[in-house]
Amino acid sequence: MRRLRRRWRTLLLAAAASGCAAAELDVTRPVPIPLHAVTLTLHDRSRGEMSPEDQEALREIFVEQLEAARIRVLPASAPGAANVEGAVLEFDGGMRPLRFLTGYGLGTGSFVTAWRVRTATSDDIARCRIEGSVSTGTFGGSYHAVLEDAGRALARFLHGEIR
Repeated sequence: MRRLRRRWRTLLLAAAASGCAAAELDVTRPVPIPLHAVTLTLHDRSRGEMSPEDQEALREIFVEQLEAARIRVLPASAPGAANVEGAVLEFDGGMRPLRFLTGYGLGTGSFVTAWRVRTATSDDIARCRIEGSVSTGTFGGSYHAVLEDAGRALARFLHGEIR
């Protein structure tokens, strides 16, 4: 009986630590061939929900995750590279203390991004949408971790792993 209680306690702690955080990838048009080098442009279409600091931090997270997946992010002026354009449609960091204290979805942070891949000649070759949210977790969950998950989802998309 004690062993069963310990297992349940371990499972509950693991669930609380991971929280309810997710980034979902919805592919509209898959990448025809895996990409290993891209330029990355990020636009704020959230109607003022993002500060310039948020936008720069988000771009840095995506660059880190793409490079960790062995996709080089080149300067915008790089000739011949595919251009990955992202538009942040919604951005709400939520309130971590409120998530921590109350749970039940209060203080939820969320974002919605739309991505398209263009060739060097501006042909639109692939599209996807990535949405994410965090509503609970240890000390209110980590919005940063959800953004990292979104970066990994973008990398899977660019590698052509999602069809």
